[in-house]
Amino acid sequence: MAIAAQLTVYRRGVRILVTGAAGFIGSNVVDRLLNDNHEVVGIDNLSRGTRANLPDPELHEERGFSFIEGDVTDPHFATTVAEADVEVICHLAAQIDVRVSVQDPLEDARLNVLGTINVLEAARKGGVRKVVFTSSGGSIYGEPQRMPVDETTPVNPLSPYAASKVCGETYLGMYNGLYGLETTALALSNVYGPRQDPHGEAGVVAIFGNAMLQGRPAFI
Repeated sequence: MAIAAQLTVYRRGVRILVTGAAGFIGSNVVDRLLNDNHEVVGIDNLSRGTRANLPDPELHEERGFSFIEGDVTDPHFATTVAEADVEVICHLAAQIDVRVSVQDPLEDARLNVLGTINVLEAARKGGVRKVVFTSSGGSIYGEPQRMPVDETTPVNPLSPYAASKVCGETYLGMYNGLYGLETTALALSNVYGPRQDPHGEAGVVAIFGNAMLQGRPAFI
């Protein structure tokens, strides 16, 4: 996975915090990092993720994994990061539903914008070297006029969710310039794979795949 690949250039055995660790993408990132012999601390509030996505509790110590039930918007999150003593944070925790963001843009901003700022502040205070942020290639560019879309394409967020991801990238750049915090934003598109929820708009590949297997039309 792209997120885990960001860390392969570093030595084995890096201690990494993964937010949203019990979710679809987060849990797969945890697995990949553990398989690459990194030590992983997962954090998730379990509002969408599930413990079933996490490594077997009986194997936690053996595999170098520990789990904290918590929220990135918690005012004490910086203390959690400091106590975890990690070198890198992979920030995947987010409100991911575009429709929910349109219905309640303030809550979307609280979770996605303020939550990301809280992660960056915790990283700064805790002496974390790098933050890898999951942005959204499927939304931050709006309806692009040309394909393929690359990093030179102007952003054009057309939903509060997309705006929150653009804002997160802006804060990453600011923390890099102001504090020297290493940052990477990965604009993921239509991610698919094991543990994906085939319901709702986020699982578009799974939705279309199921529809075609059942002989039903795939509606965009």
